[in-house]
Amino acid sequence: MSGAVFATTLRLRLMTAVLAGVGMLAVILMVGALFPSVGDSIGKLNVPDGVANLLGGADYGTITGWMRSEIGAIYGPLVIAASAIAAAAATTAGEEESGILGLVLAHPVARGRVMLAKGGAVAVVVVIVAAGTWLGLLAGVAAAGGGISLADMTALAVQLACFGFTFGALALALAGITGRKAVAAAGAGSFGVLAFLVNGFAPLVDGLDWLKYLSPFYWYAGHDPLTNGLFVGGLVVLLVTTAVLVVVAVVGFGHRDLRA
Repeated sequence: MSGAVFATTLRLRLMTAVLAGVGMLAVILMVGALFPSVGDSIGKLNVPDGVANLLGGADYGTITGWMRSEIGAIYGPLVIAASAIAAAAATTAGEEESGILGLVLAHPVARGRVMLAKGGAVAVVVVIVAAGTWLGLLAGVAAAGGGISLADMTALAVQLACFGFTFGALALALAGITGRKAVAAAGAGSFGVLAFLVNGFAPLVDGLDWLKYLSPFYWYAGHDPLTNGLFVGGLVVLLVTTAVLVVVAVVGFGHRDLRA
């Protein structure tokens, strides 16, 4: 990894990452503060099973169900995946399209080290957003009167970070192979939407239940970290997938002619 490239990339993305983390903290705090007023009146939604799966169970009558549906199933994965994808696409293919990456590689630094440095900066972005989510859960649950353990809130933040690593690595791989920012961002984003829908609806179709195992959403939240704590198997799958995708990014970037 090139320390200079890592530091420069992180400096350029740091403010955006911090704002996303602070935004998550503020949103979760407001969500938690709303629970005492509206949680009991909403209760568990009477919706089809597929919709309930997409909403993390659609149970708004408990603080765990409220946070799971509002943060764990929607805001959390949406913000962290978007942050990771945007950072990965912009700092690799985006810089290649603008000609900046060519200038960087004019110096005596290997392509693989540059890609690893970019990936390391993206990982820090993900950690910052996950940390904002964790702090938001602490504040939001306290504002709601408590009801979720520190261990379970930490579990959600850790699972969420590994989920973000996977999507950042996917965008890096697409950028490394194609050199196109639009392909990296749209490809990773489209996969995220498809994976979200598959995780919600595949279990309802006979013979297609196995498809959920192909979705990062299952390995992130299928074990319900806000109730059951860390899902070690899920963490392993997400981290191994991330590592494989980073290797694909490095190899693809190293064997491709850079765009002029």
